[in-house]
Amino acid sequence: MAQSNETFDLIVVGAGPAGAAAAVTARRAGLSVALIDKASFPRDKLCGGLVSGRSLSALDRIFGARPSRDLFLISRQVDFVWKGKPLVSFRAPYDLWFTMRCDFDHALFRAALASGAADFSGQRWSDLDDLNGRITLESGKQLVFRALIAADGVTSPVASQLFGRAYDPQKVAFAYEVECPPDPDHPNRMVVDFAAVIWGYGWRFPKRNSLTIGVGGLQVQNPNLREMLQVMLPDIKTPKVKGAFLPFGDFRRDPGWANILLAGDAAGLVDPLTGEGIAYALESGEIAAKCVVQALSDDKPKKAASDYKRALKPIHGELKRAVKLRQFAFSPRFETVFREKLESSSNLRQLFFDLLEGKAGYRDIEKRIAAGLMNRLSRGVGLWPGAGRKD
Repeated sequence: MAQSNETFDLIVVGAGPAGAAAAVTARRAGLSVALIDKASFPRDKLCGGLVSGRSLSALDRIFGARPSRDLFLISRQVDFVWKGKPLVSFRAPYDLWFTMRCDFDHALFRAALASGAADFSGQRWSDLDDLNGRITLESGKQLVFRALIAADGVTSPVASQLFGRAYDPQKVAFAYEVECPPDPDHPNRMVVDFAAVIWGYGWRFPKRNSLTIGVGGLQVQNPNLREMLQVMLPDIKTPKVKGAFLPFGDFRRDPGWANILLAGDAAGLVDPLTGEGIAYALESGEIAAKCVVQALSDDKPKKAASDYKRALKPIHGELKRAVKLRQFAFSPRFETVFREKLESSSNLRQLFFDLLEGKAGYRDIEKRIAAGLMNRLSRGVGLWPGAGRKD
């Protein structure tokens, strides 16, 4: 028997941070919202699990509060390493909040449902009629929408339908990750290996009851990425290896079409240097929902995508700068100077954490590089931020 349709102002596909942020923002504005996800929550998610200060600010703004502190391990202990060899140990300038994405995402999902979003989790969709505003679930149930936000990840089926493919295989990154028992000697220490892979990095992030170890880098540069993960693993038995694609700065210049918008990883919004993705997910979900709210208020739902593209210009500008700066961080030409500055420059380390905290942007780093180049011309020293001095 045919199932009756349900109509919503907004359908959100994908109930992770971007989708939850979009749902809560739209519900606060009075829209009816359906939240679809192929998974049932709680569900696992490949991610180092560092929730940046920028992310915490977004959580406070969008949800009115952040998840319970019980979900986090909070630390400031940091090691920067290079191909497994220690560079420098130091105390981070800000608290670092580490969480299991399974728990973190579940908390945001529950907040979205508490805001009044209709729950269609644990259900895949089988057909998207973007011209007529209708999505069909595998159960046969049809949902009608005035606008749709796809927050369904880097392999987004919605993006594939709109644009022919979800990501560019020549530009996408890939990551592998495992969960291990906590390090008994350094249970609260964050370790970042800036040369664990080519054009990427490795991480060891502490959690309350585990240690997340992973590597991620541009796929075309790292055909043996899984073998590189083994180099980082302690000599213990580990659970299964998780793998996932990462957009890693390859963002969509047109993050939607008409009344269908892409947010978070589906829009390619991941920092290609720090790997920051949660903050961009939260912020883009909020921005997308606000654009939908305005478009529907004007009774012009199909202008939502053009409004959204304009609203994302500051984020796109930052990612463009980050892609350029990645040439310094990961290019073999600058490997020596980058390694030396990671080790010697407290200025560079401060900028790294200022980025994560949301207190600095890549424009600030560009200025520092320009100053370093001028310093080099005038004094014949250095190239990276902080050039010309040991600090």
